[in-house]
Amino acid sequence: MLRVAYLCEYTTVNGGENSLLTFLATAAESIQTIVLCPSEGSLVEKLRTQGIQCVPFDVRDRSGQRKSLEQIVAELCALVERLDVDIVHGNSLSMSRILGAAEDLNCATVGHVRDIMKVSAKVISDLNKVDMLIAVSAATRLALIEQGVQAERVTKVFNGINAHVFCKTTNDCGNGDSNKTWRQKMGLSSDAVLIGGVGQIGLRKGWPVLCDAVEKIIEDFPELHLVIAGERYSQKQESSDYEKSLAGRAISGPLAGRLHWVGYVAAMPEFLRQINVLAHPALQEPLGRVLLEAAASQTPVVATNVGGTTEIFGDHAALLVGASDVDGLATALRDTLLDPEAASERAVLAKERIGRLFSIREFHDSILQVYRLALRYALAE
Repeated sequence: MLRVAYLCEYTTVNGGENSLLTFLATAAESIQTIVLCPSEGSLVEKLRTQGIQCVPFDVRDRSGQRKSLEQIVAELCALVERLDVDIVHGNSLSMSRILGAAEDLNCATVGHVRDIMKVSAKVISDLNKVDMLIAVSAATRLALIEQGVQAERVTKVFNGINAHVFCKTTNDCGNGDSNKTWRQKMGLSSDAVLIGGVGQIGLRKGWPVLCDAVEKIIEDFPELHLVIAGERYSQKQESSDYEKSLAGRAISGPLAGRLHWVGYVAAMPEFLRQINVLAHPALQEPLGRVLLEAAASQTPVVATNVGGTTEIFGDHAALLVGASDVDGLATALRDTLLDPEAASERAVLAKERIGRLFSIREFHDSILQVYRLALRYALAE
């Protein structure tokens, strides 16, 4: 049985962590798992629930400042030597880069790249020292190669999703009263029309574009509300100012009383069942996990045509518009709400695609194949 250590920077649970948890839930028979991560947080709680060993490892010091790369690498090498693992798997671009810099690791290395972003030549050099890289979409793989990552080192592996967790209706899940209860908590009537958005409160998610688009159609739908689920993690001043600007739109202007911020939502299946459409205005998106979840929930989707989004929906399973296209987004949302039958047909197609392309079994088998390749590369070196 392979002994694999998974390297995680954060213990919040967002898309990358949920994808890792999904994989680990299927891997007990083939992998002995250890997760290296900060000692407290929601990720640790979920891992312990699954009976997975967690070993404290933090790239930040007690004051919250990031340690130097040299210190992080030295601590990681010492820890991995003590744990005696076959593979270390970095669960993000940042952790993958650290693995490449840790040349004294006496095991195979795998990096999981879940971002499309411009990085420095030094980062690319470090990534090219990782035995194998996993890109979550063809678009992510291409972005890495275009920046100088060796093509033979990076392979596309779609995230898998447990579609059974996401149900078409509340009745399917035995929660027939949850819709009413949830809307009551929000102070919304049963007649409210809900556009939902899910994602971090950050500059790349395009929330002002969505707010602008909803303002353009709000007079057409007297009971229309916009509900955004997500939190801000960046501590940069520009991110704080961005959040304050968005929050201000909930209390003044056309969206006053219509824009609701609900923070982090753990019960995502319930959230997706209760909205009329998921709007995803991201300016860049390697492979949005919430898009997979919405498709599995058979919730209609309007999203931006960026990154790996077309790989999820193809040409017909969602309405896709250009990034920052306020008018296009407004038109797509209006069309979705005015023609629920067509929206439902697209949602059915999306669910069928998810079943074919993003199954847990395919995800599990593909990761194990990457591990075999990584071990082969490590032995050759």
